[in-house]
Amino acid sequence: MNKKGSVILWISLALAILLIAVIFLYFVLFKSNNEALYSGQTLKNPVTGLNDSQAIAVFDESFVHYLLVSIKAYNLHNVPLSSNYPKLEIDVGGDLFSASVKKGIISVNRGAVEKEDVIIRTTKEEAVKMMRDKSYVTKSFNDGKSTIELVADKTTLFAKGYLNMYNELTGKSITGDIIRISVG
Repeated sequence: MNKKGSVILWISLALAILLIAVIFLYFVLFKSNNEALYSGQTLKNPVTGLNDSQAIAVFDESFVHYLLVSIKAYNLHNVPLSSNYPKLEIDVGGDLFSASVKKGIISVNRGAVEKEDVIIRTTKEEAVKMMRDKSYVTKSFNDGKSTIELVADKTTLFAKGYLNMYNELTGKSITGDIIRISVG
């Protein structure tokens, strides 16, 4: 190969590596901030005015919606340049709820969802405790009383912003998660 072709090859390779590094850093540093969607409205906590047994008896979609807002699931987003929006399945004591996030708006319905990204499992008792005390969310997940199962591939989870939600749930640092995703 001539010298000019070799130089062009090395420049092309360097630009490709630089592009990959910039894209990776964009995903690491980018965090959707849809707080403005929820800052102007007061979201009523559905457990207010109810004791634990009453709250468990009337547990419905509004409870799941409140819980997802409290863990900032509204910051989940589509994979860039796609319509592949975040889908979550929430199993609360055997009752299944599906949630999707489109442009920061969380929609919750009763029933399972197809091709979910994650499955959150908890009991109604734990969910009520989390709604009464936001700081309890991390404790519930760290103690294993609630779990999050990562269903989608790690690249998709990373691109949709699930690492930030995972960190909100577990209180663990994002650094280890990024290393695990980039290596795994």
